[in-house]
Amino acid sequence: MGEYDDEFVALYQRERVLLCRAVSATLGDAALGAEAVDEAFARAYARWSEVRSYRRPAAWIYRVAINWATSWHRKWSRRPTRPVEELDTPHEDVVADLDALAQLRRLTLDQRRTLVLRYVLDLSVDEVAAVLDVSPGTVKSRCHRALARITEATEVLG
Repeated sequence: MGEYDDEFVALYQRERVLLCRAVSATLGDAALGAEAVDEAFARAYARWSEVRSYRRPAAWIYRVAINWATSWHRKWSRRPTRPVEELDTPHEDVVADLDALAQLRRLTLDQRRTLVLRYVLDLSVDEVAAVLDVSPGTVKSRCHRALARITEATEVLG
């Protein structure tokens, strides 16, 4: 195995579990999240000469995983043979804090993506903006609104 492959393997071993948790939390579906991350890693390996030069390759993998899963879910949900609700069941082994997952599920997909990138994957505001192709102000606004919505829900419930 060359240095090229060693770098990829190191990234995979270091980031896969966290990426699976992040994507699963964003999607609300552990199986789909894991499959999406694996697909994104395969795509990253195919383009590793480019992806390895990114400041945060894991952020690129997250974005590819979310895009792939969203596309897959759209195609699958058009099929009349399987209800979409079946895709919304989280697995405790992927998302340890089910209360946090329940809070995330109250948010819009854009808000979930933003919070997961910012606080789970620990990206800066500018990095989140680059991954989501939005302005830093949009990232700050989404985070603020999402956290306010979570706080509001917590106060009402608890």
